[in-house]
Amino acid sequence: MNELIDNTFKILAKVTNSKTGLLLRINNFESYVMSLVDVNPATFEEFIQSLAHLHRSTGIDYDSVENLPVYKSIVNELDVQSCFIQNVYSINEQNDSVYLFLFSDENNKLFYSENDVCMSILNILSSQVKEIFYETLNKKSLLPFADTKVDADTIVKNWEENFKNLLQISNDLIFMLDKEGCLLKVNESGALLLDYSERELLGKHFLELVPADKNIEVSEAISKMLQSDKVINFTTNLKTKLDRLRSFEITGRTIMRDGKVIGMLGIGNDISKMKKYEDELIKLKPKLTEAKRLISLERARLWQQSSLIEELDRLKSEFVSNISHELRTPLASIIGFSETIVSDPDLPEEMKSEFNKVILNEGKRLAKLINDVLDISKIEGGKIILNKISFDVVEILKEVVDRNNESALRKKITLKFEHPNNPILIEADKEKIAQSFEALINNAIKFTNGDGRVKVIVNNQFKEVEIIISDTGIGIPEKDLPYIFQKFYRVSRPGTEIPGTGIGLVFVKQMIDLHKGMISVQSEIGNGTTFIVKFLKSFKAKN
Repeated sequence: MNELIDNTFKILAKVTNSKTGLLLRINNFESYVMSLVDVNPATFEEFIQSLAHLHRSTGIDYDSVENLPVYKSIVNELDVQSCFIQNVYSINEQNDSVYLFLFSDENNKLFYSENDVCMSILNILSSQVKEIFYETLNKKSLLPFADTKVDADTIVKNWEENFKNLLQISNDLIFMLDKEGCLLKVNESGALLLDYSERELLGKHFLELVPADKNIEVSEAISKMLQSDKVINFTTNLKTKLDRLRSFEITGRTIMRDGKVIGMLGIGNDISKMKKYEDELIKLKPKLTEAKRLISLERARLWQQSSLIEELDRLKSEFVSNISHELRTPLASIIGFSETIVSDPDLPEEMKSEFNKVILNEGKRLAKLINDVLDISKIEGGKIILNKISFDVVEILKEVVDRNNESALRKKITLKFEHPNNPILIEADKEKIAQSFEALINNAIKFTNGDGRVKVIVNNQFKEVEIIISDTGIGIPEKDLPYIFQKFYRVSRPGTEIPGTGIGLVFVKQMIDLHKGMISVQSEIGNGTTFIVKFLKSFKAKN
């Protein structure tokens, strides 16, 4: 018979003017060439492998074959333009088919159904192949393990035995339903999962095992299975005999005969533990999210604390360096001039007097610096005692301005004082307030270049007195403004070396806060700085 098929196939190739042809049989286990026309079998080896894979996955048609990368290679190698593809015969239950491939330099004549000669030969070939299939079923199986001759009844019996073995060894729920949905067969392990015996479950309707809230959902899944004749997956809970719920992932398919549904076969994978773990994970997820958020907050807080400590360490180091410099400068002057006086007995009296004056001024400067540091320490320790009296703030400001006139003149700075004629009383520590204004005015002069202006203005308001100290100096960078009242902080001014300890404004702020006053600052680089201080007025008599 194979020789007869080979001759018929070659005649068909010749009648259709095909350059070469391939008659190929493919099933789930193997593929082999039934006939080949005028070409080396090795030429089609890779092509056949791709066809076998395509047959077992989606099936073979012209469009799917044309999209195979190997198809273009085979067409180029054979130097042809077209390929006619035909399914000659199939047994769907076994996924066993014979395909015809004819390669031609032009459109193959089999593309045109009106060619009676070609179609007649194709029909003859189809009949011959069909006969081969029947011979194969009766004599020799294509299955790799089935070389011995067995009849159909034995094969069916073996499969039935194998199915029974599967029911016994499987830990899943395996069941068979009749067309009404009642249980015809269930494995013992599956029944035990539901706390039943196998016999107790037989005859029960499947929906009796489904909780009421899942009835509609499961009914829809089964209906979908009946309509599509495809494998359907769904997840549901099933009630046990002891009214417990177990979660199953059900996979099922209808059993068909003569185009009619006669039953359903299903497998239920017990996912109760997995579902329990998933539920636990869902409950733990908010806690995990909260824990992550808290850890993130703690990390941010620790980072901020670490950054703050590092910044404080840096500022302290700078403060020690600055204060050391400020202490050494007056000490160097005092020691230098004193040594000069001691080492030269013949030094003129005028020069001795000048040197003594320098020593005195530098000593006062040193004493002031030490007092400032001690005052800040006392304020922070809560040990400072305020000697509050009622006094005229205009009067004290005038004294401070007068003391700073000389330093302003040395730098050719105009120092102006504008104030009301009437006295304005405040209740405060006169000495500490004077020190605060001294520091502000001294800073204004220090950071103003020659020919600049410094102005002190007193505004008499309803319940408050406002003191404005404004200059046309170098200004404070915007980024530094929030920190200028912090201990040890010094404004960074690259290229500008102006001495200072960074404690003057700290003292001012702390002192004004102790007196329930307010201080604010406005500044712009190159356009000067303005400090605004406010105190509540006192209506007591002047002390």
